[in-house]
Amino acid sequence: MKRVKQLTSLAYGLGLAMFAGGVAAHGLDEVGQPACLEANFMMADAMNAPFAAANGPGQVLEVSIVTGARGITVANPFGGSADPNGPVCENGSGNLECPGPFKPTGVLSGGLNGHAFITSAGQQALTQFHRDGTPIRTVSYRPLLGNPTGPAGRGSLPRPLGTQMMPNGNIVQAICDANFFNAQNSDAVSPLGNTHPSGNASNLFFPPVYQTAERSANSRLLVIDQETMQVIDEYSQPEDKDPRWTCMAGIAFSEEGMGVSMFHGAAIAMVDWKAGIEKESCGVGCNKAKTDDDKKKGHRREEMRDESDDNDDIFELGKSKNRAVVTRWIDLRPGKPADDPSRRDSLRAWGYDEDGTIYVTDRERSRDCLEGEVPGTPGGCNPSVFRQKVQVVDWGDDFPSRTIGLDPGVNVIAGIRPNRMSAVACDNIGGPGPDGTACDVETLLIAASAFNPGCAVTGSVPPAECFVQGGGVGEYSILPEDADAQDGTCTGEQTGAQSTYGPGGVNSGCAQPIATYLGRNNVTGSTDFVDPRMLMVIHEAFVQ
Repeated sequence: MKRVKQLTSLAYGLGLAMFAGGVAAHGLDEVGQPACLEANFMMADAMNAPFAAANGPGQVLEVSIVTGARGITVANPFGGSADPNGPVCENGSGNLECPGPFKPTGVLSGGLNGHAFITSAGQQALTQFHRDGTPIRTVSYRPLLGNPTGPAGRGSLPRPLGTQMMPNGNIVQAICDANFFNAQNSDAVSPLGNTHPSGNASNLFFPPVYQTAERSANSRLLVIDQETMQVIDEYSQPEDKDPRWTCMAGIAFSEEGMGVSMFHGAAIAMVDWKAGIEKESCGVGCNKAKTDDDKKKGHRREEMRDESDDNDDIFELGKSKNRAVVTRWIDLRPGKPADDPSRRDSLRAWGYDEDGTIYVTDRERSRDCLEGEVPGTPGGCNPSVFRQKVQVVDWGDDFPSRTIGLDPGVNVIAGIRPNRMSAVACDNIGGPGPDGTACDVETLLIAASAFNPGCAVTGSVPPAECFVQGGGVGEYSILPEDADAQDGTCTGEQTGAQSTYGPGGVNSGCAQPIATYLGRNNVTGSTDFVDPRMLMVIHEAFVQ
């Protein structure tokens, strides 16, 4: 089904910014770089070995798309120097582990006073930061979600993933419930009734994650007031319990509504974000009292927030009026059953370009990885059958319009963000060109945990050079003639003729980056070891 685009401007990204529409760049031939340069980007680094040099607490890195240089590093706010009785550790409430891990996932900028909001999957918490990276305060989701507090809750389920700024100024947080290999409270028994010696049935799968109907029903979106940092509303599983509603990850807004990518559903749910919205969550400042009676109620509500150590006294999950109203599904596995195993471990981040085209990370395999098909077992689903790509959905379509086939060396993709072409990429393609417009285009920033574009296949399984550990970020052209695998050979298989990028032909037809950032691999020569999660363009750079 194709929908007709009604307006020329759409709410994008942060919800407060707008698609550029007819805005034009000026003076490109004079400045030598795009005049519409939007921003630097920041990326959540989970610091997980082997992609990182060693396991670490997690950090958020800023990178300049003008120079390619590293900017500020947002360090772990729950580290050894954190005051256990301070606002970052929730005044000794015990909900957080201080000192403890960060493991950031959602990264968001552009809040009140230019603050940033960064989600910790390790702590199941949201932390507010000054623009120089100094933490201000934290709110834990553990009490509301029923997770254990303190060290016992580290990395437990459900977990918060992506965040976004709502058009009304509130924050929306994706809460993912699914079985993960590194979650101590994952299910012990698989859907087929099997167990694993580790005690976690996720290890019967490859990759070691899977979904159940019960956990899908527990995946939801929380609405957070920027001023109070309290959960004030939610969007829960729709009434029809569509099985594509699973662990969710990425969120973006347009004039159509709130789109949510389903990690294990291989689909984007378009949600009417205004449906069921409660009085207290209609926008920043909306829950401030307006009348004398309201003032008394409002003051009491603030007292409750001050007196309570958890969100459970303020807001309750599971109210029927908070079921999400899904207006349509954008299905990345059209024709396949809604609970097909190929939908597992598929979509993470996504975003719109200026025309409303959707770009979404898709970790589809060339065949399904079924229960018991783990590496080292007969018939195991090994990395050689990964097929990492970007799905492109034109405005109004309910299905993929085309794909951007990624090089076999770009594995475990997680973050993605459309943006104006960077100055680094502009230099790499030879500058603005004779008419000054060659760089006046949008490109894609893509983050991957193993970033080795242009690798040569050696014949081993997996190809060793194509799976060198160390993540990075690549900037890619979105022009179909540059990036859309037109010859059909970018399949991820280890067969084919000699190619430009290495023996074996596997890179022929695959998209290659026009600029690279971060990463330690055989291509960039950089010394960073990163394990990317979410990535976003920031519209107000951190203080350098």
